[in-house]
Amino acid sequence: MDQVVSAIVEWLGSPQGFSGRRPPPYGWVWVVIVAVWIGGWLAAQELRGRKKLLNSQTTLALIDHELSATALVDMDETLTKHSARLKFDQQAYVLDVKVTSSTTKEKLIHARLATLPEVEAFLSNETIFILSDFKASPSASGA
Repeated sequence: MDQVVSAIVEWLGSPQGFSGRRPPPYGWVWVVIVAVWIGGWLAAQELRGRKKLLNSQTTLALIDHELSATALVDMDETLTKHSARLKFDQQAYVLDVKVTSSTTKEKLIHARLATLPEVEAFLSNETIFILSDFKASPSASGA
């Protein structure tokens, strides 16, 4: 890795690299660079706030009842149904996913995870769902 970094730095310093192609940035370019950096930072803060709000709303919803998500996926002209349930049970998040298809055997996934970030990571790596897909079932919200 050190060799790669040193080769890149050497190339940037060579006449064929960065310094030989263009002069250093002017003052207005620095202003644009700083404005883009500040805009990116503000956008990241807003996204972090939205994620925190989603996690708190999900945690509050899970205290009252379980959440579910369903998706129908058409893969190779075969309809596959993905059903998932998420509940909070004894200081852990319990995730159950069921994948059914007319041509393949039923696949069940059961996971017990400690935090919502772990649930998010598991969902994105092992299933087709994301955390915002989960909603309270209509029967649970009416009770």
